[in-house]
Amino acid sequence: MNNIFKSVVEEVLAMRSGHLPPYHKMSLMIATITCIIFSIVFSHGVVIEGRISVIDLDHSSFSQNLIEQINSSTYIDVADVYHSPVDPADLTVHEKTLGVLYLPKDLEKNLLTGRRHINIGYLADYSNEAQNASVIEELNAIVGEISGQMAGVSAGKLGLAQNETEAALNPFSVKVRRLFDPVYSATNTTVTSFIYFFSSLYLGLSTLMITGRLRMSGQFESVLDRGPLAMIARLLPYALFYTTAITMMYALLILFGQLRFDGNYLVFLPSVFMTGMCIGLLALLLSWHAENPGQGAAYMILIVPPGFILGGATMAVGFLPLWAYTASHAFPLVWGYKLYRDIALRGQTLAEMTGIYGLFLLYMLCLMLLVSLRWYRSYKATPAAKMLPAD
Repeated sequence: MNNIFKSVVEEVLAMRSGHLPPYHKMSLMIATITCIIFSIVFSHGVVIEGRISVIDLDHSSFSQNLIEQINSSTYIDVADVYHSPVDPADLTVHEKTLGVLYLPKDLEKNLLTGRRHINIGYLADYSNEAQNASVIEELNAIVGEISGQMAGVSAGKLGLAQNETEAALNPFSVKVRRLFDPVYSATNTTVTSFIYFFSSLYLGLSTLMITGRLRMSGQFESVLDRGPLAMIARLLPYALFYTTAITMMYALLILFGQLRFDGNYLVFLPSVFMTGMCIGLLALLLSWHAENPGQGAAYMILIVPPGFILGGATMAVGFLPLWAYTASHAFPLVWGYKLYRDIALRGQTLAEMTGIYGLFLLYMLCLMLLVSLRWYRSYKATPAAKMLPAD
């Protein structure tokens, strides 16, 4: 019994020593922060005001009234209306919209004559499986209500053929087509998300220990003398191995027909490397003052898990309010998932990805600048810097 008591006391003292992560504080802090932040961010479990685009080839008073009724729904926000054919992939890229509603030409005319049943199409972006459920349900409810009202008028007609009777009782309905993941493949979404997640966990842990390891080994000041780029260059082998590992796994899945990859992998490849570098840069920033590797590793909770949760791997990004969606781009994995969906699932070309790549590069440069500022402050405090003549 005495040995058990000693073991418990030793672990408590280790937590409070300052040489290891202070779990007695972290356990309460993380639970509290998680409760507060995520109860605010995820205030509802469905997509509210989900943005969709409409291709209205009819351009009639009926189609305009239908669009207005859909737009007034709690769950749907009509972002754009087009009156000529547009590629749905262009309208859903970068999560601009959740799907595209297609209203065919002569919709009003065919409904008024009542000679045949009319289908309007909804092309749903299923690069994330959860995001279109409320939109599809609401579209069916609105169209069903309008269809029922029209059926009440048409059902009184006599002498109708079988197809005309069907058209009278059910004038029109919504047909849903799944874009980017038509066969409910777990590989395209869940498996690839976990490949990114676990690879990022180990990369984050490894790079979080760099500064603590340098301090414990007495190398930190000599490393500072080499300049900020030399410090950042320490992340290159980690990012290269990270890129190689993910590329090999994706190649195997594609080779054996398990992964649907519509884009050019060479266009996608830089995004994997940049995601790895950004994870490493964020790790350097957070663990800069760590005295040992264990202290640095304690910051893992702030690097990878938020990106996994907010990046669309576990739930639809449409669940997030606009401010939370914008703030989520502070986490590297959000960029990684976004670029994967655009290039791999939606098949976007390099020209179409120039804008998002430019923003990702700007984000990476900002992280590099912050690391350089960390280096400058630490370098100014070293004895070697103090001996330099003042400007």
